[in-house]
Amino acid sequence: MKLRTVAVLSLVLLALPLLAEQAAEVAPKIPVAAARAGFTPQQARELRARYSYTEAISAGDVSLFHFLNLGIWLPTAPVVREGDVVPLATALDPRVGQTRISAGGTTLADYLASTGSRAQGMVVVHRGRIVYEEYPGMRPNDHHVWMSTAKTTASLVVRLLAEAGKIDVARPIEVYLPALGGTDWAGTSVLDVLDMASGMDIIETQANRQQPRSAITRYNLAASGEPNADGQKEEMFEVVRSAKRLRPAGQAFEYSSMNTTLLVLLAEAVENKRWHEIFQERVWAKMTAEGDMPVAYAPDGTALPHGLVASRLRDLARYGLLYTPSWGKAARERVVSAAFVREIQTGGRKEIFMKGEIGAAMQKVHFPNDPPTAHHWQWDGVWDDGDFYKGGVFGQGLYVSPARDLVAVWYSTAMFSDLTQYARQIALDTLPAR
Repeated sequence: MKLRTVAVLSLVLLALPLLAEQAAEVAPKIPVAAARAGFTPQQARELRARYSYTEAISAGDVSLFHFLNLGIWLPTAPVVREGDVVPLATALDPRVGQTRISAGGTTLADYLASTGSRAQGMVVVHRGRIVYEEYPGMRPNDHHVWMSTAKTTASLVVRLLAEAGKIDVARPIEVYLPALGGTDWAGTSVLDVLDMASGMDIIETQANRQQPRSAITRYNLAASGEPNADGQKEEMFEVVRSAKRLRPAGQAFEYSSMNTTLLVLLAEAVENKRWHEIFQERVWAKMTAEGDMPVAYAPDGTALPHGLVASRLRDLARYGLLYTPSWGKAARERVVSAAFVREIQTGGRKEIFMKGEIGAAMQKVHFPNDPPTAHHWQWDGVWDDGDFYKGGVFGQGLYVSPARDLVAVWYSTAMFSDLTQYARQIALDTLPAR
């Protein structure tokens, strides 16, 4: 089948959390613990040579290597850190490792240590101090791919531009991207793009991915520079422009990385700068990050922060801290406004949350014990208590609890991970900050 030949950047579709449940599995032979010693030159050559679409979405050995080596995998541009590194304080709390998601169930510490979890690292920060940190399958200084957790970087940039008066999210997207005028995108508000409620026929369902001429398949092929089913190479934006309307905008939460790509192009159009430079200037350079953040670019020059960025795990935690009262432990100046945090917490349209696959997955798969009730601004789940979460396929995650001044982050190479539920339970076990 044509889809089996899709090359490297077809992993655009890895941004969708549901895919992990639907991909064909290739049984891993290398335990994730081996990554703590690094890969030998021979292993690196063999795993690079073994690359295929099927293996890359299998959470097997090829995935393990490539998720930790984005620069080998794809062309990247660096989001450069600036200023002094300020270490995060550490006050380890052994109770965190004893967290259980069911009475008598496996503790978090045992889950992370189990070979079946394929978990690579987890960091929990409370009131600006690391209270839990484990690296069962990577080294602390390794850069791991964020997958769709990175979508929040695109929405944050749009928010910062909106707060600067450069974008009005209530206006139609074609106001900022005139090339969308006269297409089915015309009239779609920036907010509906932010909320994955554009109503376009671009949904990342398994059925759509299996259609060689679907918009999402053409998008993935364009991202990799591969010809489409008709033998023609297309540019990503041209594929986006050609998408057709499925239903009116604002009616359903229907997940698609195409929406995030439009946010990236929107920011670039407003600022007349490349996306990695915008994010560096407005976010990363203001943080006390330990390392740079590589961002992948497609062959046609389109930035891919819908999922293909990488960082150290502690730096992902620092990014999460920007949304908490302890932001000063991670940045030299405030980046995420209190107004934006409130918007994420209270602005979601609950009536559209369950009208699509991803809302149901949040409630039935990722958080069955205590599901979120909304989503907003590219965040997958928002709870009534004000906590919010963004996940990435194969077990990447960012959980933020502003009221508890708590952040949990994790990396994995797993077809399924329970770390979403552990993060929520850690929050529930933590008293609100005063």
